[in-house]
Amino acid sequence: MNEDQLFNELKTSLGQAIEYAEGNSTKARKKTVAIKELATFSAQEIKDLRLQMNLTQKSFAALMGVSTKTVEAWERGTNHPSGAARRLLEILKNEPHVAEDQQIVSV
Repeated sequence: MNEDQLFNELKTSLGQAIEYAEGNSTKARKKTVAIKELATFSAQEIKDLRLQMNLTQKSFAALMGVSTKTVEAWERGTNHPSGAARRLLEILKNEPHVAEDQQIVSV
């Protein structure tokens, strides 16, 4: 697709969005999405996950994008992961090899 085609497609789409927003059209595609509630993790569950992945606290912290002190606090139970970290922990719990599969971690 060249720049002119892309521009025209965007212009058309924007026009359709404006018509829909103004109530002049019912053609807009709608999709309802259900988002699973964030999981919670105990200090022991976080440590068990890290050990299952054969990672040090330092390596696990790098994977999670947090400091080593943060992982230490999670594993002591003095701090708890935020929303984004909880979602990533859930993904890693369900698919522990995803970090290797995505070449985020190499062993």
